[in-house]
Amino acid sequence: MNTLFNKIRELNLKNVFYAIPSVPCFEYWLLLHFELTTSPYSATGRKSVGDLALSELQHYFPEYTKGSNGVFLKLIGKLAEAKTHAQLSLKEAKENATDNPSTYIHELIEYLQNIKNL
Repeated sequence: MNTLFNKIRELNLKNVFYAIPSVPCFEYWLLLHFELTTSPYSATGRKSVGDLALSELQHYFPEYTKGSNGVFLKLIGKLAEAKTHAQLSLKEAKENATDNPSTYIHELIEYLQNIKNL
């Protein structure tokens, strides 16, 4: 997947397409609201990498399921912590030449928070 995002970035298309990857899945971003984790995810047995991230998230947020309503409002008080964790995770992933785990969702959040200044 990392190669695909690198190819998109190389196209250097302005104001056309922005990829906001979260590896292994969106739930990794939600997990960062509770803890900083940079251990790579690997499928084990019958559990995919996404299943593993979901299970880890449910330790902190047991009522969460994919497609849950009201997640943003439940986690908004932890948003600053999640953004910090995401920045640290992404920095470490880049230093280790990997994307597992990493997320760019914090960049989207920053953009949305600053949209009134555009």
